[in-house]
Amino acid sequence: MSEAPAAGTEESGSIDARLMLTPEERAKMLARIHSLVYWVGMLIPEHEILGDSEMDLREVVYNLTTKEKLTDDDVAKVNELIRLLKQKERSLEKRLARDPMTRDTAKSLLEETCGLLRAIDELRSVESQQVAEFRKSEVMNRVEDAKRWQKFVDAIKPYSA
Repeated sequence: MSEAPAAGTEESGSIDARLMLTPEERAKMLARIHSLVYWVGMLIPEHEILGDSEMDLREVVYNLTTKEKLTDDDVAKVNELIRLLKQKERSLEKRLARDPMTRDTAKSLLEETCGLLRAIDELRSVESQQVAEFRKSEVMNRVEDAKRWQKFVDAIKPYSA
């Protein structure tokens, strides 16, 4: 959570220009956010302010991703959390793209943004597991139906010949 700049940075009024983020560095950081492996080496932020409340994001994501079976309530929670995380990630990315800041502040924003993206990715994998389980169950039901039909056809074959 890099909401407040560190002492001696943007808020202090006296910023050493050598500490400021250059356009090239900004472009590299933004490119990292949009790369396919943005999350490598990034941790999900431990505490995060989403909406009006602070949460232990790492623990919440862990609990949802390790649950064996998600309830409808859990799925709704996952979807809402993904929505809030996307909103926060877009806000941080906009700040990184346009606000003047020091390299240290930019690095903190980058780490938080990539951590949020990693959390989103983890939560999406939970969603897809749920969808995969549902589809598997549908396919298995169809297979069972086909077996029953085959038994029925086999049973009436002697009478039709």
